Amino acid sequence: MKKFVIWAIAAVLLHAPVFAVGLVKQSVDTTDAMATLGNYDRGFYTPQVLHLKPSGGKPIEKPYSKLLHLRAEISEFSSHAWLGIDTTGGKKDTTWGKNQDLTEDALNVLQETFDNIRKNSGHVIVRICYDPWYNGRSNVTPDHEWVLKHVKQLAPVLSKNTDVIVALEMGMHGAYGEMHSDTNITYDRVAEAVNLMLRNTPPELKILTRTGNYSAKVLGFDNWGVDFHIDGDKFKEIAKAKGDTMYRVGMFNDGYLGTQYDYGTWGADCATSICREEGVAWLEKYGINTPYGGEALTTANGYQVINTPEFLAYEGFRTHTSYLNIQWNNNLIDSWKKTPFKQKDFDYDPARVDSLSGFKYINDHLGYRFVLRESWMSDTVGDDGVLRAKLRIQNVGFGNLTWNAPVRLAILTDLEGTGLLECPMPTYYDLPDIDSRNIHCRTISIADGDTVMTFDGNNEIEILTKLNIRGKGRYQVFLKVGEVQFANSKRVGGGTCGDEQPAAYLGKIYYDENVKSSIPRALPSAAQKKNAPFVQRERHNAIIRDGEKRYRANGATSR
Repeated sequence: MKKFVIWAIAAVLLHAPVFAVGLVKQSVDTTDAMATLGNYDRGFYTPQVLHLKPSGGKPIEKPYSKLLHLRAEISEFSSHAWLGIDTTGGKKDTTWGKNQDLTEDALNVLQETFDNIRKNSGHVIVRICYDPWYNGRSNVTPDHEWVLKHVKQLAPVLSKNTDVIVALEMGMHGAYGEMHSDTNITYDRVAEAVNLMLRNTPPELKILTRTGNYSAKVLGFDNWGVDFHIDGDKFKEIAKAKGDTMYRVGMFNDGYLGTQYDYGTWGADCATSICREEGVAWLEKYGINTPYGGEALTTANGYQVINTPEFLAYEGFRTHTSYLNIQWNNNLIDSWKKTPFKQKDFDYDPARVDSLSGFKYINDHLGYRFVLRESWMSDTVGDDGVLRAKLRIQNVGFGNLTWNAPVRLAILTDLEGTGLLECPMPTYYDLPDIDSRNIHCRTISIADGDTVMTFDGNNEIEILTKLNIRGKGRYQVFLKVGEVQFANSKRVGGGTCGDEQPAAYLGKIYYDENVKSSIPRALPSAAQKKNAPFVQRERHNAIIRDGEKRYRANGATSR
């Protein structure tokens, strides 16, 4: 497919309403079809273990899913990791790994695995550690100097594959790579290793630690209970010094929603550690384009129940939750599948859809979810060749794009009424000034103990692009954001061309190079209001209820 890079006059992403003077509102489907979309840089993942050996080993040839949690383990490169143990009363030896550099063969197997994920059109969350086959063994981390050597040796391979890597869960330390159950772990050592990885990899690679405390230490915080408050002077000082790194460091959560502390992920003593509200506020602001997720768990005895779809439908928007394990905790996942989703969330309305489960709601809202809500375009493009469009895209997902997907217009000849059967190839026009990461999801704020929506995810985009067309004719117009599937129905373009395109159908234009173009004049404010795309903003309470309980932002019950 030939790509045409054409001059883009302007493309501006705004949150304020725009008016569409001189444009025609297009007849397009603006409802969320409520399908589970094939955007595999977010959603439920499947784990798969890769055992790397000095001789290389065997790469993963067939990834288990399109979104893979790659658990690569390098236990054979640590003298503290036992690979086999004598259980026969002395008839065989316990075998151990060996402190040594990662071999070229081992790194090649890791690269081959990334290549196979790419061939599968998939994405991957990567975690690397020394726990043999991810069996939860304690004290497997090698001496610190070897961890640092391995970080530097892994960095070039990770840097080469940022197109398929959603995030690096910075394991390296402890059982399961979760930074626990190992006497070699200290906050200083973890911070040194993570910062070394940050320095040796490009900014496109997002790096996550296991808890907010570890991430805070990586960023330079020491007195967490006092300084880790996003509105505090010390936080602002460190954030200014760190710059974009603040938006690159996040966390993964393998105790998610199991208790109000997420099984120790958040502190209970807010004077000495990062508690839930402080951590969520940090993720809300600085994790806006950083993946967040992990494993959701069943509730421990005696603790608050917050692992409901309704609570996630509140906190997920603040933490920008983008991925979860489909296999763990399987009992909780099964309960979500059997539990109806009880509250209305735009098109996801229990009154509109029979058997809308909590699982489907969560599955469809992990990460971003784009819905074209309104499209206005030039009715006729004349002799200047300039197409003008104003769009409203609502991001109803928990999060945002974590990478800058290129934004383009695709223009196809409209075959309706021509009698022709074969669809022509589209012509693409780049819109480089639109940063797709800024198609933001909603914002939720706290008011008198309740939670309310202050931004509903409606983003308005203005486009002016010069087309490379001659003569005259009618054309279909699509908006492509990388290969992102929009939530609108796939049946687009009146059933002519582009029905299966991962794009939003914007409508039709007529091109005639003999028509004199004119820039629409500004109209009085009343006329502007009449002709503007209308953004309806209803007050949308986001009070989270579980039975008779109502939760505040920190997970505590307000009654």
